[in-house]
Amino acid sequence: MRRYIAFIIILFSSLRVFAAEGNTSPTFQLSGDVSLLSHYVEYGLSQSDKSPALQGSFWFNFGPQFRLGLWGSNTNFEHSDDHFNLRMNADIKVSFSATTHLIITYSKSQYYNGGDHNGDLLGGHFHFGDYRILYDNNSNWEGTDHRSSRYAFGKVSTVFGSWKWDNEIGYNTPSVDNINPYFDARTGLGTKWGVIFFEGALTGTSESSQFNGAGDFFFILSASTDL
Repeated sequence: MRRYIAFIIILFSSLRVFAAEGNTSPTFQLSGDVSLLSHYVEYGLSQSDKSPALQGSFWFNFGPQFRLGLWGSNTNFEHSDDHFNLRMNADIKVSFSATTHLIITYSKSQYYNGGDHNGDLLGGHFHFGDYRILYDNNSNWEGTDHRSSRYAFGKVSTVFGSWKWDNEIGYNTPSVDNINPYFDARTGLGTKWGVIFFEGALTGTSESSQFNGAGDFFFILSASTDL
C-alpha cells in the first residue's frame, strides 16, 4: 500500500511542478500502435507458450508529461486459464534536458478468464541519450502471489545506416522460496520498411532450468506500426 501512496504523491507533485513551469497545455491527442510477434516473451520468460501474439496499445495524451492508456495481448500459460492480458496504464514524464528524462509508470494488469496473474506494475525508467536504466516491480510475479523487482540497463544503437540494434540486460529478484534471482537478456536488430518496423530478437535467462522451458533461449520475429 505504501508503494501506491508514494506513487500518488509523486504524481501530484510532478503535476504541480509542470503547472508552475507553464507547460501543461493539454493536447488531448490519441496515439497507439499494434504489433504481431512470433512469440511473446517478457523479461526472458514466455507469456504465450511459444505461440504467436497480437498486441496493441492506445494512449490519451493530456500533455507532454502525462498520459493514460490501455495495452492488450493474448497470452497462454501451461497451468492457467489466463488467455488475455489487459493493462490500464499511466505515465508521467519528467524531462531534465532534450535527451534526458525519467518516466514513472503504473499499470493495473488484469487477466482473462482466470485472473491468476492479476497484479500491479510500478516502474521508473531513466533515459539519457541512447541509454536507459530501468526499475520495475510486479506485485504478482508469474501468478505466484509474490513480488519481484527487476533492475535493467539497455542501449539502442544505429547500425548499417538506419538499422536499430537494441540491447538490454536485467536482474530479477522474485520473492519466491524455490526461485533463484536470475538475469535476463535481450538483443534485437530491426529496421523500418515503409510504415512497418521489422525486428528479429534473441532472448534468454541465466537460470532457465528453474522455469520448465519458459526461460529458454528464444528467437522472436515481430512487425509493428503506429496507428
